[in-house]
Amino acid sequence: MNLIPIQTTDLTIGQPLPWDLFDQAHQPIQKRGYIFKTEDELKQLEGSSIFRMQKPEPDQIESSGDKFRFDDMHLKVGHKLQLKLSSRSKGPVEIKYTSYVTSLIGYVQDSTVITAMPATDQLIGEPFVEGDQVQVSLFSGNSVFNFIVFVDKVIKVPFKYLHLSFPKEIQGQNIRKSRRIRCSLPGSVVEKHIPLSLIDLSVCGAGVSSSLPLGPLGTIITLAFTITILDKEIPVTVKSAIRSAKPINKNGHKTISTGVEFIDIKSEHMHTIRHLIYQEIVEHPENVI
Repeated sequence: MNLIPIQTTDLTIGQPLPWDLFDQAHQPIQKRGYIFKTEDELKQLEGSSIFRMQKPEPDQIESSGDKFRFDDMHLKVGHKLQLKLSSRSKGPVEIKYTSYVTSLIGYVQDSTVITAMPATDQLIGEPFVEGDQVQVSLFSGNSVFNFIVFVDKVIKVPFKYLHLSFPKEIQGQNIRKSRRIRCSLPGSVVEKHIPLSLIDLSVCGAGVSSSLPLGPLGTIITLAFTITILDKEIPVTVKSAIRSAKPINKNGHKTISTGVEFIDIKSEHMHTIRHLIYQEIVEHPENVI
């Protein structure tokens, strides 16, 4: 654990702690978010060695892809953002990351990024605190972007929103139209109530496995399946054309592998599929075909 020393003069009465505090033995003294109410509380710490966890530098964070400028993301008011907040779970060393979805309110070039406070039902435990490190992820056009910022201010009146520091380095990766991922999603053909499993997926189509034939080549069917994004289940239905089909016999178990092309997909469903593909690229790159 990388700790740096601080003085009691770095602590402010009436303001939430922006960090967890530790003693010289790396044992926790006080948790992030605690508020010192009187000078006497601070005086009790005088003479003791106090430390806080050092903020990781952006180049210490896992990143992949090319570097981009802020303008390359083409952000607009209302753009959906994923905030990944790091926090200590058990003990002073173990770190976990919790993701929240919010939207962009606006930004001031080279100064600040302003976002809405995530919905209350997403906040588990302590809310965002000034000084928190946040990884921001978003999808724009055919690319996904990631950057590291810090919470500069938490505003509660007249409504709740966050001032984030302006990103210094932005990583991005283009998702080609044909980018495909391996998956295992249960689904069905709506017209015939045939159960199936999606074994790979892209924004253009999918590979599915079923015990029954879905129809001749060129047949139009409606696929129904559910995608989970940030613990939220999103149902997807899409008109598809059968482009290929072949029997598979594996360990005595016979199935039919069918390739379908999406021919009528709603924009929100396409966005959901792209979000899933982006999520797999970042978290499970071994699933990218």
